Amino acid sequence: MAETDIQQLLDNPDSTGVVTLPSGEFEGRFVIRKSCTVNGNNTVLWNSSGPVLMIDADNVSINGLDIELTDDNIPPEQHISVYCRYPGVKFDRVGVNGAVMGIEGEEQYWGMPRVLDLGSLAAEKSESFSFEIYAPVDAEICCDFHDVQLSESVLKAGYNTIALTVDKIRGGALIYGNILVKSAVERKIILSGAVVSEGESEQRNYMLYSVDREAPAKYREMLEKLDMVQLATMAPPKREEVTMELEEINENEDEMLTADSEDVEIFSGKRIPLAPKKYKIEFEYLMSKMDLDIDAYVFMLNDSGKVSKNSHMIFFGNDHSDCGSVQYLNAPDKRAMYIDFGHIPSEVNHMVLLYSIYGNNPMQSFDKLTAPQVSVLCENGVNMHLRLENGINCRTLLALGFERTEGVWEMIPSGRAVGMKLEDICRSYGVEIV
Repeated sequence: MAETDIQQLLDNPDSTGVVTLPSGEFEGRFVIRKSCTVNGNNTVLWNSSGPVLMIDADNVSINGLDIELTDDNIPPEQHISVYCRYPGVKFDRVGVNGAVMGIEGEEQYWGMPRVLDLGSLAAEKSESFSFEIYAPVDAEICCDFHDVQLSESVLKAGYNTIALTVDKIRGGALIYGNILVKSAVERKIILSGAVVSEGESEQRNYMLYSVDREAPAKYREMLEKLDMVQLATMAPPKREEVTMELEEINENEDEMLTADSEDVEIFSGKRIPLAPKKYKIEFEYLMSKMDLDIDAYVFMLNDSGKVSKNSHMIFFGNDHSDCGSVQYLNAPDKRAMYIDFGHIPSEVNHMVLLYSIYGNNPMQSFDKLTAPQVSVLCENGVNMHLRLENGINCRTLLALGFERTEGVWEMIPSGRAVGMKLEDICRSYGVEIV
């Protein structure tokens, strides 16, 4: 559904004053101009800068909705998910990752990390950490990862120090979950880490996050100067041009890559044997002519070239495989696919990594990017770069293929445009789109 369709739904509640949104992710900005109840179906409304949703009516209730900002590199006055011009808005199961303006208490400074990275933890050993949260009002806090315990279930207004304890976990497991902070709305902290079979914990900084003591006062000063009329029509910020240089090194890619290598340029169609280690894969570019929301998709395939179960398609809606060998960190300030080639299950001998631009805007395509590339970083220090052609006029591209032959994984770089729609690609790999 297009952006204008969502706005039309909000402008036209049914006879009982209810607006029912379709499930999915939709780019705003949106405005609620009539008294109504908005029922989301885990719907996501997003934009690169705020406000994403403005509520310009009294007697509005919203439930089952996530309102997200996709760009952290914006000034505080644009880091706003919801702007309420009437104070009586009721929220139920509404998640935000930016400020909420116009609701008493909510609009003040919330000091918390986006991501808590526990690093590498020793197997079968309990570990303890701590972190700080600044809450302007009382709130609830909980964690949805069952092997992680928090010392508090309630936050008091002001500075809070939370003890985080990781229970004994078997080696090779991944820690990936959410810490939820619930006030009038819900805020999420992404929790990540890995449990190693041997050695001691690499995490020595037991205070994972500290709040800047000057931040609440500075935020109050910013609010006092904020022009709310200007805010509602503010244009997205201009991006600064960034330059980057990559050292070009000629290496023999037919041989198994070793820790002696550093930066390696790889080429489409050239098979590269991979060590049975962990790799981080990211999509990078120097600059973009327009905002693009680029998502990664990994399909773990059996010998028939199909995904045999739901957990073998990894994307923003399913961020890790059940075996833990593939994990997608899809945070606002970092997006990366992690693959451990030493722990992929035996029934998976092929994998495909795609990148696709989210949304339905035909003007958004990869040709808006300057110097796009796929970076593949191995834990042994090898950093491989697949440079893509400028001017790729498509919305989905095949970045990398992976194949296991006689126990050895090989990477087959591609970087080619895919003419099929993403949903048709999913069906071709045996994933039914509902």
